[in-house]
Amino acid sequence: MQVAIYARVSTSLQEKNDTIESQLEMLKAYVKKQGYKLFPEHIFIDNGVSGGRLDRPALDRLRDQARLGEFEAVVILSPDRLARIYPHQWLLLEELTKHDAPVIFLENPFGDSPQGALLAQMQGTIAEYERSQILERTRRGRLNKARKGEYMPWAYHTYGYRYIPRQAGLPPQVEVFPEQAEVVKDMFRWLIQEQMSTRQIVKRLNALKIPTRTQKKPVWHTATVGGILNNPIYTGRGYFNKTENGAPRKETRGKWVDRKDHHTRQARPKEEWIAVTAPAIISQETFEKAQQQLKCNREKARRYYQPTSRRYLLRTLVRCGHCQLYMNATRQRSTCKRHEYQYYVCTGKDPVRVGREKSCPSKRVRADRLDEVIWNLVRELIEKPQVVLKEYELWQKLQQGHQEAFQEQIDRIKKQSQNLEKQRQRLIDAYQQEVITLKELSSRRSQLEERLKGLEQQRRQVIAQQNASIKWEHLIENIEHFRTLLGKNLDELGFEDRQAVVQLLVEKVIVYPDGNVEIHHILPFEEKPFPENGKKKVVSENFYVLRLEHLAMTARIIIR
Repeated sequence: MQVAIYARVSTSLQEKNDTIESQLEMLKAYVKKQGYKLFPEHIFIDNGVSGGRLDRPALDRLRDQARLGEFEAVVILSPDRLARIYPHQWLLLEELTKHDAPVIFLENPFGDSPQGALLAQMQGTIAEYERSQILERTRRGRLNKARKGEYMPWAYHTYGYRYIPRQAGLPPQVEVFPEQAEVVKDMFRWLIQEQMSTRQIVKRLNALKIPTRTQKKPVWHTATVGGILNNPIYTGRGYFNKTENGAPRKETRGKWVDRKDHHTRQARPKEEWIAVTAPAIISQETFEKAQQQLKCNREKARRYYQPTSRRYLLRTLVRCGHCQLYMNATRQRSTCKRHEYQYYVCTGKDPVRVGREKSCPSKRVRADRLDEVIWNLVRELIEKPQVVLKEYELWQKLQQGHQEAFQEQIDRIKKQSQNLEKQRQRLIDAYQQEVITLKELSSRRSQLEERLKGLEQQRRQVIAQQNASIKWEHLIENIEHFRTLLGKNLDELGFEDRQAVVQLLVEKVIVYPDGNVEIHHILPFEEKPFPENGKKKVVSENFYVLRLEHLAMTARIIIR
């Protein structure tokens, strides 16, 4: 076994009395007797250094080499030669044992002696104390660095940014990753202008072969894209220290657990937040529009979550006018159990479920009566397309500013394609000069070809969108066509067809405590949403291209 030896004396008087030499003689004799191997570079001596300090030159070298695995054990005369303070003894013994270099004492070994028992007890106490101290020092150090702008954990893994560590005396910095930043802008534009869902954005990113942050595989996930679209740091400003550990999670069976990984996270007071800055990639206005569109996407997803076996025409559409929460569809039997009634009830009736102190005072609404009122209003809207034309003209004014954005996007894609063409030519030149092999050329050229193909597909999509935004002359014709496909008599439609029409044209229905009802419509018509043969086509998410200004219509029902 290969070992090291350590000797120490505290004063110059001990040095004169040859204490170091006597220690070394005893240590070397023990090593020879046991048959251990000892090399000259593994003899560590601290002359005239106090045992109450940890910053000792020879001890530091011993600890460094132990960490590298240079030897398998350390031989020391007695515990007081290692350190005079018990916490220091524990720290060094723990560290050396961790690195597979346990300490062998020739005199006064701990063993089962009272001193050893005391040290064992102190080790546990000191370990907990040291752990708490380390966590607290780390936390305070991070907070202090965050206030100075030197601690940026978000920059390590945030798509669109590149972290530059501390170097040449300069503090750590973060800069924009140009190629990734353009992808971030694309995501926000697809969300806002094209009103795509997170899943649709993921599909487009994967189809365009856009690499992820790690660039290992061009496979994106909804959680990653959702995190990007909800991250305020892209506006140039974010916050650190927003949350803290809360109470442990409650398991399904009601048993409380106290493990660290089961703790919940709860928000800190805003005055404790620490503002962090970064180069902005998007504007604050763009971020706010994105959050509004994400909210609309979530509400739309609720409507098409799953079909219901009960006949509720306005499933997931009704909201309470008092607390703005959703009203769930429910049923209740009469006292005699002969009749069953269907109601829309505010979720705020259960304060525990929604996290409120008091129950919502609103009354439940008979589903059959509210369904009838809303269906009549929807039918009136379909039969009067002139109202749609007025709203379309308003929408067309808003679209005028988008044409310049489309052209800028096309120019940017063209520039990126030119850069990739230059990279491809440089690869060919490198192969001709024998800088890279044929295998490397084929691999890297294939990647560039995929990127070019993706950019071309993206350019075609932008051009198609640009052309579609200026070709809406047939809007009224399409609405009348839609009316024709539904049939001459809308009242003859079955329940499933009525529900499909309502889900298509209604964004939400607000029921107020005084009996007033407000309905918000959506007009989702494309330029040519119907095939030439006049048959219905399956309604998909791509059908909801145009969202005009909401048409607020009011009605009144009797609430019982």
